[in-house]
Amino acid sequence: MRRKNVLPLVGLFLVLGFQHVISESPLPKDDHGECELSSDEKDLCALYCYRSMKLNSTHETNSQLSKAIENLQSKIDQQNIQIANINDFITNSVNRQKEMYEKDKSQTEIDNLKTKVEQLKENLENVQRQAAKDKEESLTEQKYLRNKIEQILRDKNTEIDGARNREIENLKEKLASQKTDLENAIKDLESKNKEFEEYQIKEKNSKNKIGELNSEIASLKKKLEESETQLTDSNHLIKEHSLQLNQTAEDLVECQKRPKTGCKGLSSGIHKVEIPGIYPISVLCEGDVEGGGWIVIHKRFDGSVDFNRTWIEYRDGFGNKEGEFFIGLDNLHRITNPQTYQLYVQLGYHNGTFEFASYDNFRIGNETTKYKLESLGKFRGTAENSMSYNLNQAFSSFDHDNDQSEGFNCAQRRGAWWHNFCGWIHLNAKYFNREDQDCSSMSWWLCISLKSVQMLIRPR
Repeated sequence: MRRKNVLPLVGLFLVLGFQHVISESPLPKDDHGECELSSDEKDLCALYCYRSMKLNSTHETNSQLSKAIENLQSKIDQQNIQIANINDFITNSVNRQKEMYEKDKSQTEIDNLKTKVEQLKENLENVQRQAAKDKEESLTEQKYLRNKIEQILRDKNTEIDGARNREIENLKEKLASQKTDLENAIKDLESKNKEFEEYQIKEKNSKNKIGELNSEIASLKKKLEESETQLTDSNHLIKEHSLQLNQTAEDLVECQKRPKTGCKGLSSGIHKVEIPGIYPISVLCEGDVEGGGWIVIHKRFDGSVDFNRTWIEYRDGFGNKEGEFFIGLDNLHRITNPQTYQLYVQLGYHNGTFEFASYDNFRIGNETTKYKLESLGKFRGTAENSMSYNLNQAFSSFDHDNDQSEGFNCAQRRGAWWHNFCGWIHLNAKYFNREDQDCSSMSWWLCISLKSVQMLIRPR
């Protein structure tokens, strides 16, 4: 029970106790009779009676009043004790009420915790069941994989043993065959040795007859030698003239069949030429630019050939010599490696103008070096010297990133080339049929799109 509900009850007890004291106390009487109070004036009775006794009563009345006051004080003291007991009771009741409330609250929390514990137990059991199931499935899968691996190993061992046994059998057969051949060779040698011994015996018998004939032959030999000397001198003269005539004819035929070395002296067009270090190959020659003699290694002019090619295609070459093409990195290395070559790059723009860039010592490495641009030499030309930025760089294609840019393959957007940090030259990028400033276009400087380009080389 709460304190605010107990206070009215305490007040009631006090009033009832006070009325009880007054009702049991003797009150003085006046001339008119007893002093009677209404129910509303009972709480003022003591004060009213005291005044009446003081004015009208005698000494006896004072004694009675004192006694009544003592009784009243005694009652009040008893009532205070009762009030104190009631307060203790109320306090104990409130404390018990709090304890009961806290107990109920604690019980509710305990019940909630029990519920949560039960749920956690249930979840744990579910997790344990799932873990056991997963473990069982994992063990089953491991067992399956182990059996499969063991089967593969058994099959592989069987295959290896079979191959080894077959190889041993083949070696045995070869050894047996070699042994038979050796035995036959020994028998043949023994037979020939016997024949030689028989021949030696016959030769001894013939020597005597030969000695007799030698004297006769000696005389005839002198006569024959004199005749042969004359005949030999005549035959030597005939043979010398015949050999000289045949060699001249062969040299003439061979000279007509032999390919020309490089494009020097050849007109513009496709020719079969001989390159030091490689077999004769068919190349496109350019005879109209700066004295001619150029081998065309790279040509674009209409976008008919896609130059977004793989590493292998750039290594081996692609396209058509009658149209757009690239000669191939491997051929380019073989051509430029044995001797010094010039490089001439002719650039055509969409406005009808042309520029060129020339380098006097052009050379690239082999595939081991990723066809590194090893040398360029001195530059001259009307175009920018853009290619010097690519010196000593490996070649990159969209599937072989060998440039210096981290996290970005320049060849994927700007075409295959000897890229450094992408740079200015994009001769293998996308062909634009209009003039534009776009770094994804075929360009030489400032990303300005080109209409045509050809790369030429010739011995210096």
